[in-house]
Amino acid sequence: MPRPFSAPIRRETIAYQNQSLHYTLVFRSRRTLGFAVRPDSSVHISAPAGTSPEWVAQQVLKKADWILKHQQTFASRPAPAPTRRFEASSLHYYQGQPYPLRFVEAPRQTVALVADEIVVSAPQPLSAAHTEALLHAWYAHEAKPIFAASLVRVWPRFAEFNLTRPTLSVRQMRTRWGSCTPRSARIRLSPELVRARPECLDYVLLHECCHLLVGDHSKAFYDLQTRLLPDWERWKQELNALPK
Repeated sequence: MPRPFSAPIRRETIAYQNQSLHYTLVFRSRRTLGFAVRPDSSVHISAPAGTSPEWVAQQVLKKADWILKHQQTFASRPAPAPTRRFEASSLHYYQGQPYPLRFVEAPRQTVALVADEIVVSAPQPLSAAHTEALLHAWYAHEAKPIFAASLVRVWPRFAEFNLTRPTLSVRQMRTRWGSCTPRSARIRLSPELVRARPECLDYVLLHECCHLLVGDHSKAFYDLQTRLLPDWERWKQELNALPK
């Protein structure tokens, strides 16, 4: 049985809308051109054997908007981060500062920030899952005034647009930090943002406020976000580095 044709991988770059679009290209025994954007935002093209790289580059240009859309989708997702532990002395964050967990025996289940510790009180020892649930509930309880303060900091940047001030709500989300419904000017934020530094929270809120003007993650959206918060990538990276 003949072995399938395979050629060395080529690394190519094309210019599109004043930016460089990088992709890897490999020629295989296939009839069609295959495009793939991976979670790390790398672009991989599989082309029929005998196809010219110049022709492939033309096809990549035609698909550039599709490629950028998928890259931006992956970029907007929280990146993998260290896993949290829910045991005595394990560190947990509150507004960007790490605090060790301390467990105390008490009649009621409560969580509170006391001096330099997060104190979890309960009448009996708690499982890791139960402790995690209590912390999630505590972050949600703390979120409303913290998010309101963030809006006070962020909203003046949008004064020139004469927009309706958005309504904020707290919603637990598995894969996002926030979401926006432009028509109703409603923004939902994850209570997990209480763990982040105020600057990281402000970045997420500004990101969602930008959706009041641009609904998608197009170049126009990122141009707006960069104009209003030039160092947003710094805060995004820090946010995504928080332990899960």
